[in-house]
Amino acid sequence: MSAILVHGAAGFVGSSLIPMLVANTTSPLILTDKHPIDTSQVEASQARIETLQTDSLATLPEGADDIGVAIVLAGETNVDEALVDPRRAFETNIAISIDAAEWLRRNPQSRLVYMSSDEVLGESFAPLSESEPARPTQPYAASKACAETILTCYRDTYGLDLVILRSCNLVGGRQRAQKLIPVAVTSLLNAEPVPVFGSGEQLREWMAVEDLCAALLLAARGDLPGGVYQATSGAQLSVLQVIDLVASVLGLPPKLVYVADRIVEDRSYAMDSSTLQRYGWKPESDVTAAIEAAAVALSDAFRCGERLAPNAGAH
Repeated sequence: MSAILVHGAAGFVGSSLIPMLVANTTSPLILTDKHPIDTSQVEASQARIETLQTDSLATLPEGADDIGVAIVLAGETNVDEALVDPRRAFETNIAISIDAAEWLRRNPQSRLVYMSSDEVLGESFAPLSESEPARPTQPYAASKACAETILTCYRDTYGLDLVILRSCNLVGGRQRAQKLIPVAVTSLLNAEPVPVFGSGEQLREWMAVEDLCAALLLAARGDLPGGVYQATSGAQLSVLQVIDLVASVLGLPPKLVYVADRIVEDRSYAMDSSTLQRYGWKPESDVTAAIEAAAVALSDAFRCGERLAPNAGAH
């Protein structure tokens, strides 16, 4: 039986996807990341899981060639770090896409599923479809748009099986990065003001990470034809609205400190997910409930001594 490979398995999405793959497939799993991968949540299924510490699909060992699907989640995802060091964001995300494309070219019988972002489409106040041209406005978004271009070039040139899946902002209790909800939880529990870029009125679409994983599962099982798809709940909330939800569920006053806005700031993102929904996917989670549950889970982790996110601008 061909294996499913998850590249970037130690991250937020990867650690959320692994239990769903275990529960919904019988395939062996090959999990790769440059960081150690925690598989304790699927301990009963360790016999079908192999973990490899690597930052590139180009360095897979010999024998790891019976892979039916590779899901690529790895990459630089921090918008602020990409603004400070754009070269690193471009080099990392483009290198990952080239390595993935070359892996697929060497394994043309396999499928590649690549995780992208709504930010490639640029600012929008109305839902944009997959057919809209990319209009990235900052280095992170441009690096992902470049990655999409490289992968679709390989697909069209060599006749390869590729799924690109764009996602909106994700919510979940395993998030441990400089993202809005972990930053808000950390600040509130430390009785510190939550730092907010600009006005805090920026609109983003939010979705439970489990709903994204359901879309990845569809792609991994071959239930989607090759192409570009967009996964979003369509539920827009501003930065300030999300902070208010987090503060309310934790029972803490939402103290804020406004910091200088990013040098480039999109006021709104909006995607249309109707193409993906035609293949049976739909967001199942209530976004407000998902944000509240994530805040509680992150609060519990913080109180148990786990490191969440250092204070940065909340966005």
